[in-house]
Amino acid sequence: MRSQKAGRGAARRAGWAACAVGAAAALAAGCAPSRCDRSESANPPVEFTEATPAGGIYETSAPDGELLYFPGGMRYALKHGLGARPRWWQVYLSFESDGTRRGGTLAHAAGNQAEVTCADDQHLIVMNDSCSEYWLRVVAGGADVADEGASGADGGADGADEGAASAAGKCYGDDDPAPADP
Repeated sequence: MRSQKAGRGAARRAGWAACAVGAAAALAAGCAPSRCDRSESANPPVEFTEATPAGGIYETSAPDGELLYFPGGMRYALKHGLGARPRWWQVYLSFESDGTRRGGTLAHAAGNQAEVTCADDQHLIVMNDSCSEYWLRVVAGGADVADEGASGADGGADGADEGAASAAGKCYGDDDPAPADP
């Protein structure tokens, strides 16, 4: 009787080991870098020009409007039309394409869900550095054309310095001045 129980125990342990190996393989395949290429070469910024500011505030959409599809690696070059670099921005994410319209929710992005990589007088570059799929809404404002030339301006709402927009460069497109010939 003892050998029969020992045989069943060994078979059970072998079954659990096979399940554990299968689960580990599935998890490894799900987390493999090839699953979500977040590189800029695979995900160049897509310019979004369909929104215009009103009252000094730029919104990609209303909270219950059509949000921007934002899969892993996606980059948007949001043409904000504020006339100067925004001094603040808020990035919201939803799992619903129409935000709060049909009972969905919006939440502030955190960590690498949505990163502002550059902000200048024309564009705000936002990227999804995660492999998760969301819908995006961005609100920005506080642009002051009179202070645009001052150094040390405030960064985004999270206090991060968006230093990618240098005094000599722009965030997106061919609006960079051509280098002078020596």
